[in-house]
Amino acid sequence: MIRSLWLLIVLFQLACGLALAGELAEINFDRIVFLSSWTKSGRVQFSSGEYHEPATLGSTTELTVTLTDQRAFGKLDGKEAGAVIVVTDPGGSGSFYDLALLVKKPQGWTNQDVTLLGDRIKIHSLAVVNDEIAVDMTNHGPADAMCCPTRHVVQRYALRENRLVKVGEEVHGNVDPVLVDTVWRWQQTIYNNDRKAVPLNPENYTLKLLPDGKASIRADCNLGGGVYTLRGNEISIEITHTTRAACPPESLEQDYIRDINASARYFVESNILQIDLKGNTGTMRFVR
Repeated sequence: MIRSLWLLIVLFQLACGLALAGELAEINFDRIVFLSSWTKSGRVQFSSGEYHEPATLGSTTELTVTLTDQRAFGKLDGKEAGAVIVVTDPGGSGSFYDLALLVKKPQGWTNQDVTLLGDRIKIHSLAVVNDEIAVDMTNHGPADAMCCPTRHVVQRYALRENRLVKVGEEVHGNVDPVLVDTVWRWQQTIYNNDRKAVPLNPENYTLKLLPDGKASIRADCNLGGGVYTLRGNEISIEITHTTRAACPPESLEQDYIRDINASARYFVESNILQIDLKGNTGTMRFVR
Protein backbone atom coordinates (compact mmCIF):
# COMPACT_ATOMS: atom_id res chain seq x y z
CA MET A 1 0.00 0.00 0.00
CA ILE A 2 2.72 2.50 1.01
CA ARG A 3 4.89 1.73 -2.02
CA SER A 4 1.92 2.17 -4.35
CA LEU A 5 0.94 5.43 -2.67
CA TRP A 6 4.41 6.87 -2.94
CA LEU A 7 4.80 5.76 -6.53
CA LEU A 8 1.71 7.85 -7.29
CA ILE A 9 3.18 10.73 -5.32
CA VAL A 10 6.46 10.62 -7.22
CA LEU A 11 4.68 10.52 -10.58
CA PHE A 12 2.40 13.35 -9.52
CA GLN A 13 5.27 15.54 -8.38
CA LEU A 14 7.28 14.89 -11.55
CA ALA A 15 4.31 15.80 -13.73
CA CYS A 16 3.42 18.91 -11.77
CA GLY A 17 6.83 20.14 -10.64
CA LEU A 18 6.75 23.33 -12.71
CA ALA A 19 3.24 24.18 -11.58
CA LEU A 20 4.17 23.68 -7.93
CA ALA A 21 7.24 25.85 -8.34
CA GLY A 22 4.99 28.59 -9.71
CA GLU A 23 2.62 28.30 -6.76
CA LEU A 24 5.48 28.52 -4.28
CA ALA A 25 6.91 31.59 -5.99
CA GLU A 26 3.50 33.26 -5.84
CA ILE A 27 2.90 32.93 -2.11
CA ASN A 28 4.15 35.37 0.50
CA PHE A 29 3.65 33.31 3.66
CA ASP A 30 4.33 36.32 5.88
CA ARG A 31 1.06 37.85 4.64
CA ILE A 32 -1.04 34.85 5.65
CA VAL A 33 -2.63 34.85 9.11
CA PHE A 34 -2.24 31.32 10.50
CA LEU A 35 -4.46 29.70 13.10
CA SER A 36 -2.79 28.54 16.32
CA SER A 37 -4.01 26.92 19.53
CA TRP A 38 -0.77 27.99 21.23
CA THR A 39 -0.81 31.79 21.03
CA LYS A 40 -2.90 34.10 23.19
CA SER A 41 -4.76 35.51 20.19
CA GLY A 42 -5.20 32.17 18.45
CA ARG A 43 -3.44 33.66 15.45
CA VAL A 44 0.12 33.82 14.07
CA GLN A 45 1.56 36.16 11.46
CA PHE A 46 5.09 35.22 10.50
CA SER A 47 8.02 37.51 9.90
CA SER A 48 10.56 35.72 7.71
CA GLY A 49 8.94 32.45 8.72
CA GLU A 50 9.05 32.97 12.49
CA TYR A 51 6.75 34.29 15.23
CA HIS A 52 7.60 35.08 18.87
CA GLU A 53 5.66 36.09 21.96
CA PRO A 54 6.24 35.73 25.74
CA ALA A 55 5.42 32.21 26.93
CA THR A 56 3.53 33.68 29.89
CA LEU A 57 2.73 37.21 31.05
CA GLY A 58 5.94 38.93 32.12
CA SER A 59 8.08 35.91 31.26
CA THR A 60 11.45 36.19 29.54
CA THR A 61 10.85 32.74 28.02
CA GLU A 62 9.48 32.91 24.50
CA LEU A 63 6.92 30.88 22.64
CA THR A 64 8.27 30.40 19.12
CA VAL A 65 6.36 29.30 16.04
CA THR A 66 8.31 28.34 12.92
CA LEU A 67 7.09 27.78 9.38
CA THR A 68 9.06 24.82 7.98
CA ASP A 69 10.03 24.21 4.36
CA GLN A 70 7.75 21.15 4.23
CA ARG A 71 5.10 22.38 1.75
CA ALA A 72 2.91 20.81 -0.92
CA PHE A 73 0.17 22.03 -3.28
CA GLY A 74 -2.58 20.47 -5.36
CA LYS A 75 -6.35 20.00 -5.52
CA LEU A 76 -8.54 19.17 -2.51
CA ASP A 77 -12.30 18.81 -2.93
CA GLY A 78 -12.06 20.72 -6.19
CA LYS A 79 -10.22 23.66 -4.61
CA GLU A 80 -6.67 24.86 -5.12
CA ALA A 81 -5.09 23.97 -1.80
CA GLY A 82 -1.79 23.59 -0.03
CA ALA A 83 -0.37 22.02 3.10
CA VAL A 84 2.49 23.27 5.26
CA ILE A 85 4.08 22.09 8.49
CA VAL A 86 4.27 24.55 11.40
CA VAL A 87 6.28 23.82 14.57
CA THR A 88 5.56 25.42 17.95
CA ASP A 89 8.05 25.53 20.84
CA PRO A 90 5.98 26.78 23.78
CA GLY A 91 9.09 27.43 25.86
CA GLY A 92 9.30 24.02 27.51
CA SER A 93 10.58 20.63 26.39
CA GLY A 94 8.15 19.98 23.54
CA SER A 95 8.16 20.75 19.82
CA PHE A 96 4.62 20.47 18.52
CA TYR A 97 4.04 19.83 14.81
CA ASP A 98 0.84 21.09 13.15
CA LEU A 99 -0.46 20.43 9.66
CA ALA A 100 -1.84 23.70 8.29
CA LEU A 101 -4.33 23.72 5.41
CA LEU A 102 -4.14 26.55 2.87
CA VAL A 103 -6.95 27.29 0.41
CA LYS A 104 -6.74 29.74 -2.49
CA LYS A 105 -9.62 32.23 -2.46
CA PRO A 106 -10.32 35.30 -4.62
CA GLN A 107 -8.59 37.51 -2.07
CA GLY A 108 -5.54 35.20 -1.90
CA TRP A 109 -4.29 32.25 0.11
CA THR A 110 -5.81 31.69 3.57
CA ASN A 111 -5.08 29.26 6.37
CA GLN A 112 -8.41 27.52 6.78
CA ASP A 113 -7.65 24.81 9.33
CA VAL A 114 -4.86 23.36 11.49
CA THR A 115 -4.52 19.91 13.05
CA LEU A 116 -1.92 18.61 15.51
CA LEU A 117 0.36 15.84 14.22
CA GLY A 118 2.37 15.27 17.40
CA ASP A 119 5.14 16.30 19.78
CA ARG A 120 8.80 15.79 18.80
CA ILE A 121 7.94 13.74 15.74
CA LYS A 122 9.91 13.61 12.48
CA ILE A 123 8.39 14.74 9.17
CA HIS A 124 9.93 13.04 6.14
CA SER A 125 7.78 14.40 3.32
CA LEU A 126 4.47 16.01 2.47
CA ALA A 127 2.34 15.70 -0.69
CA VAL A 128 -1.10 16.57 -2.05
CA VAL A 129 -2.22 13.70 -4.28
CA ASN A 130 -5.44 11.84 -5.09
CA ASP A 131 -7.50 14.57 -3.40
CA GLU A 132 -5.70 13.98 -0.09
CA ILE A 133 -2.76 15.29 1.91
CA ALA A 134 -0.22 12.54 2.66
CA VAL A 135 2.16 13.09 5.59
CA ASP A 136 5.09 10.66 5.76
CA MET A 137 6.45 10.81 9.30
CA THR A 138 7.84 8.96 12.29
CA ASN A 139 5.72 9.28 15.42
CA HIS A 140 5.63 7.52 18.79
CA GLY A 141 4.85 3.88 19.34
CA PRO A 142 3.46 2.73 22.70
CA ALA A 143 6.92 1.97 24.14
CA ASP A 144 8.76 5.01 22.75
CA ALA A 145 10.26 7.72 24.91
CA MET A 146 9.25 11.24 23.86
CA CYS A 147 12.78 11.90 22.62
CA CYS A 148 12.90 8.95 20.29
CA PRO A 149 9.91 8.10 18.05
CA THR A 150 10.23 4.93 15.94
CA ARG A 151 6.78 4.35 14.39
CA HIS A 152 7.00 5.14 10.67
CA VAL A 153 3.58 5.97 9.18
CA VAL A 154 1.87 7.71 6.29
CA GLN A 155 -1.19 9.62 7.52
CA ARG A 156 -3.78 10.83 5.01
CA TYR A 157 -6.04 13.87 5.41
CA ALA A 158 -8.95 15.09 3.26
CA LEU A 159 -10.92 18.32 3.07
CA ARG A 160 -14.44 17.82 4.45
CA GLU A 161 -16.77 20.79 4.93
CA ASN A 162 -13.74 23.11 4.85
CA ARG A 163 -11.95 21.19 7.63
CA LEU A 164 -9.04 18.77 7.72
CA VAL A 165 -10.22 15.22 8.46
CA LYS A 166 -7.90 12.25 8.96
CA VAL A 167 -9.07 9.52 6.57
CA GLY A 168 -6.39 6.86 6.88
CA GLU A 169 -3.02 5.71 8.17
CA GLU A 170 -0.59 3.13 6.83
CA VAL A 171 2.05 1.82 9.23
CA HIS A 172 5.44 1.32 7.61
CA GLY A 173 6.20 -1.93 9.37
CA ASN A 174 5.54 -2.75 13.01
CA VAL A 175 8.90 -1.67 14.35
CA ASP A 176 10.23 -3.47 17.41
CA PRO A 177 11.69 -0.67 19.55
CA VAL A 178 14.66 -2.91 20.38
CA LEU A 179 15.47 -3.23 16.67
CA VAL A 180 15.84 0.47 15.90
CA ASP A 181 18.60 2.77 17.19
CA THR A 182 20.57 -0.21 18.53
CA VAL A 183 24.14 -1.00 17.51
CA TRP A 184 24.10 -4.67 16.48
CA ARG A 185 27.41 -6.57 16.28
CA TRP A 186 27.72 -9.34 13.72
CA GLN A 187 28.57 -12.73 15.24
CA GLN A 188 28.34 -15.00 12.24
CA THR A 189 26.45 -16.05 9.13
CA ILE A 190 25.53 -19.72 8.76
CA TYR A 191 24.82 -20.62 5.13
CA ASN A 192 22.56 -23.42 3.97
CA ASN A 193 25.57 -25.43 2.74
CA ASP A 194 26.86 -25.51 6.36
CA ARG A 195 29.58 -23.01 5.58
CA LYS A 196 30.10 -20.24 8.14
CA ALA A 197 31.46 -16.70 8.05
CA VAL A 198 32.71 -15.73 11.51
CA PRO A 199 34.47 -12.37 12.08
CA LEU A 200 37.49 -12.33 14.35
CA ASN A 201 36.39 -8.98 15.82
CA PRO A 202 32.57 -8.60 15.90
CA GLU A 203 32.89 -4.99 17.08
CA ASN A 204 34.33 -4.20 13.64
CA TYR A 205 31.13 -5.34 11.92
CA THR A 206 28.08 -3.41 13.07
CA LEU A 207 24.60 -2.52 11.90
CA LYS A 208 22.39 0.31 13.11
CA LEU A 209 18.88 0.98 11.80
CA LEU A 210 17.76 4.58 12.32
CA PRO A 211 14.14 5.69 12.89
CA ASP A 212 14.10 7.68 9.63
CA GLY A 213 14.58 4.59 7.45
CA LYS A 214 18.34 4.95 7.04
CA ALA A 215 20.93 2.31 7.94
CA SER A 216 24.56 2.70 8.96
CA ILE A 217 27.20 -0.01 9.08
CA ARG A 218 30.80 -0.64 9.93
CA ALA A 219 32.34 -3.28 7.67
CA ASP A 220 35.79 -3.93 9.15
CA CYS A 221 37.95 -0.95 8.11
CA ASN A 222 35.17 0.88 6.27
CA LEU A 223 32.03 2.78 7.21
CA GLY A 224 28.91 2.83 5.11
CA GLY A 225 25.23 3.55 4.95
CA GLY A 226 22.03 3.02 3.06
CA VAL A 227 18.31 2.56 3.52
CA TYR A 228 15.96 -0.10 4.85
CA THR A 229 12.26 -0.92 4.79
CA LEU A 230 10.13 -3.10 7.06
CA ARG A 231 6.87 -4.91 6.46
CA GLY A 232 5.91 -7.09 9.41
CA ASN A 233 9.01 -9.21 10.03
CA GLU A 234 10.20 -8.73 6.44
CA ILE A 235 13.23 -6.49 6.05
CA SER A 236 15.07 -5.12 3.04
CA ILE A 237 18.41 -3.34 3.44
CA GLU A 238 20.38 -1.65 0.67
CA ILE A 239 23.88 -0.39 1.42
CA THR A 240 24.34 2.47 -1.02
CA HIS A 241 27.76 3.84 -0.08
CA THR A 242 30.93 2.99 1.86
CA THR A 243 34.37 4.43 2.42
CA ARG A 244 37.13 2.85 0.35
CA ALA A 245 39.95 1.90 2.68
CA ALA A 246 41.88 -1.27 1.80
CA CYS A 247 41.06 -3.86 4.47
CA PRO A 248 43.45 -6.76 5.31
CA PRO A 249 43.27 -9.92 3.15
CA GLU A 250 41.49 -11.86 5.90
CA SER A 251 38.71 -9.25 6.13
CA LEU A 252 35.08 -10.36 5.75
CA GLU A 253 34.05 -6.90 4.58
CA GLN A 254 32.62 -8.01 1.22
CA ASP A 255 30.87 -11.06 2.69
CA TYR A 256 29.26 -8.89 5.33
CA ILE A 257 27.97 -6.25 2.89
CA ARG A 258 26.74 -8.94 0.49
CA ASP A 259 24.80 -10.66 3.28
CA ILE A 260 23.33 -7.40 4.58
CA ASN A 261 22.07 -6.60 1.07
CA ALA A 262 20.41 -10.05 0.93
CA SER A 263 18.31 -9.46 4.09
CA ALA A 264 14.81 -10.91 3.86
CA ARG A 265 13.29 -11.51 7.34
CA TYR A 266 14.30 -10.63 10.88
CA PHE A 267 13.63 -11.95 14.38
CA VAL A 268 14.57 -10.31 17.68
CA GLU A 269 14.76 -12.34 20.87
CA SER A 270 16.27 -10.86 24.01
CA ASN A 271 19.62 -9.37 22.91
CA ILE A 272 19.90 -11.39 19.70
CA LEU A 273 18.94 -10.31 16.17
CA GLN A 274 18.71 -12.92 13.43
CA ILE A 275 18.30 -11.99 9.78
CA ASP A 276 17.37 -14.66 7.25
CA LEU A 277 18.80 -14.15 3.79
CA LYS A 278 16.90 -14.17 0.50
CA GLY A 279 16.25 -17.58 -1.02
CA ASN A 280 16.81 -19.26 2.36
CA THR A 281 20.53 -19.15 1.66
CA GLY A 282 21.55 -18.50 5.26
CA THR A 283 21.04 -16.64 8.52
CA MET A 284 23.00 -13.73 10.01
CA ARG A 285 23.28 -13.49 13.79
CA PHE A 286 23.90 -10.25 15.69
CA VAL A 287 24.13 -9.33 19.39
CA ARG A 288 23.65 -5.97 21.10
